[in-house]
Order: sequence, then C-alpha cells, then structure tokens
Amino acid sequence: MKSSVAPVAPPGPVTFLWRWRYEIAVLAGAPAIAVMAVRGWGAWWALAGGTATVLTVCLWPEARRRLAARVWCVITTHRVRKAFAEGMVVTRRGKLPVIVCTRPEAFGERLWVWCRAGISPRDVEETRELIAAACWFASEVRVWRHPQRASLVVIDVVRPRAADRDWATEV
Repeated sequence: MKSSVAPVAPPGPVTFLWRWRYEIAVLAGAPAIAVMAVRGWGAWWALAGGTATVLTVCLWPEARRRLAARVWCVITTHRVRKAFAEGMVVTRRGKLPVIVCTRPEAFGERLWVWCRAGISPRDVEETRELIAAACWFASEVRVWRHPQRASLVVIDVVRPRAADRDWATEV
C-alpha cells in the first residue's frame, strides 16, 4: 500500500449524491409515491395498494430474493468504499476509486471499479483481505483487471449463501 498519501478527501456534492443515490431515491420517492397514491386513489385504496405491494415482496420468494440481492449490492458498495478508505487506496490528492456499477451474481456481488490516475489495479488487489473483512459475511474476494480497460478493475465478493441465486446472471 502507499505510504506518502494524503488523507481521504471529503466527497463533493455530486460525488455525495452519486454515492447515496439509492438511499436518496427511496427516502424521497416513497413519500412522494404515497402522497400521489392518496391524492389519486384516496387513502383506503392507497393503503390497500401499499399493503399489497409489501405483502407481494414478503410472501413471493423470488421477489424477496431479488430485493435482498439489490440491498446487498447497495451495502457492498459502501463497504468496499470504506475498505478503500481504510486501506488508503487513494490518489495523492486523497480521491478514492470510483465504483461504477454493482450487480448481483450467483456467487454474491460483482463490482466494476474505475481506478483514477495514481491508483493501479495492483493497489486494489493488495486490499483484497480488507475488502473481504469489510464486506459482511463475505467468504472470499476476487480482484481482476478488465481485459480491455487497464483502469477498470472487477471485484467479485463471494458470499457462502448466495448459491441459491441462479437467477442473478439474468438480472
């Protein structure tokens, strides 16, 4: 890991919004949908629709698994970012690598990470153990450089109970 590196730089407003986009969407979207449903259908029908939606997700195993997989994707991005910060995988100006995309896979989650100038795929690979420790319930972390893009790293977070996610590759 790097020895003469600045501390992790605080995120700017655009970076903050990008990192917390799913949480912001849920916190802003759920009340907005509830208000529109009450105004459009009335309180009782809105309550019935909301209850039906929640029950569908809770009682339908496939929907529950897919929702859980998406939630794990959001959690994993935050945990990997924290591992980068603790492992000092940063540029000389303190900027973290950019987690471009996370998606559920049959083994757990796959992340595509863009290494800024000053960060190499080897820097990310050297923090595999930190990433595995930061990602709750991860049994293994595999890191490999993208075959066509030198600055793109693929991180596979392997979870032991993810074997029943045979649908993940089609999401």
